[in-house]
Amino acid sequence: MRRLSFILISLLMLVILNGCASSKVSSVRQVSITHSVNTIAMAPSGGVLADAVALELFNRRYNVIDTNQLSQYMVRLNLNEIEVMQPQNLTLLKDEGIDVLINCRAVAGYDGLPQSASVRLTSTHTGEIVAGLTWQNGRGGQVGSVADRTMRKDVTEAAIEIVTELVKNFPEQ
Repeated sequence: MRRLSFILISLLMLVILNGCASSKVSSVRQVSITHSVNTIAMAPSGGVLADAVALELFNRRYNVIDTNQLSQYMVRLNLNEIEVMQPQNLTLLKDEGIDVLINCRAVAGYDGLPQSASVRLTSTHTGEIVAGLTWQNGRGGQVGSVADRTMRKDVTEAAIEIVTELVKNFPEQ
């Protein structure tokens, strides 16, 4: 009887653990950045995750132009959000000392935590997209279960994973 109970519990645990998956980051494209990366600007309308990515970059000692500051630059340069990605306008940002522009978009899950995100890094020196990645939150068992809540990451944890992957593309400081 004990052996049968042990086997059933083991099978149950195997089924539960198979339903779990941790968060993952997938790099979409990477091009070698040929210039130094000291000042990074966050594109407007990035939301809470973009702000968390900016703070994490700041914690790693990069100069960060947050979404509000970039909006002020754009007003001063008479640009809107669509125009900022045009090559001649990226040159204007480069003239302001900005090396790369990060565009970060996230989708919230059922619990308010980020479900997924896409991030694109554009060089102001070349106008090229030099890196891109997608991030997907973890899951565990049934939606809303204790296992699911323990597998899912909050905004700060997501930002740390995203920045860790992004800075792999940067030349040594």
